[in-house]
Amino acid sequence: MAGIETPSQVWPTQGDAPQGMLARVTEMTLAKRSLWYEVAFAASGFALALYARFLCDPILPPGFPFLTFFPAVLLTSAFASVRAGVVVAVASGLAARYFFIAPMESLSLNGASAVAMGFYTLVVLTEILLISAVKQALLRLRAAQQRSDDLATSSALMFSELQHRVSNNLATVAALLRLQAGQTKDAEAKQVLKVAQVRIDTISRLQRRLHSPNLQSVAVADFIQDMAADTIDAAGAGVNVTLKFQLNPVQVAHEKAIPLGLIVSELLMNAVEHSAGPEAAAVVITISLSQEPREGGGHLVTLDVHDSGKGVPEDFDVETSKSLGISIARQFALQLSGKLSLFNAPDGGAISRLQFEN
Repeated sequence: MAGIETPSQVWPTQGDAPQGMLARVTEMTLAKRSLWYEVAFAASGFALALYARFLCDPILPPGFPFLTFFPAVLLTSAFASVRAGVVVAVASGLAARYFFIAPMESLSLNGASAVAMGFYTLVVLTEILLISAVKQALLRLRAAQQRSDDLATSSALMFSELQHRVSNNLATVAALLRLQAGQTKDAEAKQVLKVAQVRIDTISRLQRRLHSPNLQSVAVADFIQDMAADTIDAAGAGVNVTLKFQLNPVQVAHEKAIPLGLIVSELLMNAVEHSAGPEAAAVVITISLSQEPREGGGHLVTLDVHDSGKGVPEDFDVETSKSLGISIARQFALQLSGKLSLFNAPDGGAISRLQFEN
């Protein structure tokens, strides 16, 4: 939708690589494995550990019978299953006792071999318990994340449905006002109903454009351009109005977008109302947007709506104006902690100016 910042796809960067690798390792750890996979992984891990231990035997000093078996138990417990890790731990302990602990080629225990086997049992038991605890924690974390995602999805759907219903209800009210205006014979009452219908229709369109609960900021230039076209269309003056834009890129917080859009709508309707007339074949409205840095930090945003009409009286005062549109725009300007002014342009016509800090 034009005028609304949508989350863009985030591609992995060099700094994200470790997190991506960690996520893949986590998925591999928690993946459900078939029995044949567990058997194959356990047998391969044990065989490789035993083979590596035989290769290292000539260069290792005495006292390292379990060196290559510890990683095998750890990896099997993590990437196959805890029960497969237990099987590899038992098989590795027996193999280490038989081939690498004196007396060789025997499973009998004496004082030294019993201490060695006790040490091995303590280490592999700690490994297996830690891996089991980590897996349980990861499973609980995954379940919590899934619940959080489901809740976020549900909230987003409810929010979207609520906004949709609000927009539809506002559109219905605007349509009813339009029908009532068509049946009203009094010219002043007809005009009042028409203006009210345009305002409600504008709010409905704003609701549709800014419905995302995750929206943090709004691209004001695109937003104003779309809102201006919507307002002229809703006012029914599109044939006689030419819009021109001089909009610099400006981002505002989401909560500022709605009052800003309503101000633009009110200023446009005011410009059309006071520029159109029997002698005006067409109305030209130029909307300008700029942003300047302030010395104390932040930026000053300036929005100008310049019409091609006859201007405003010399004694015109925004603060005391009885125009409902100007009063509404002034109130929304206060919400932005901004200032609204209206004055004659040097080249003719009137300029409605809104300034606020961003």
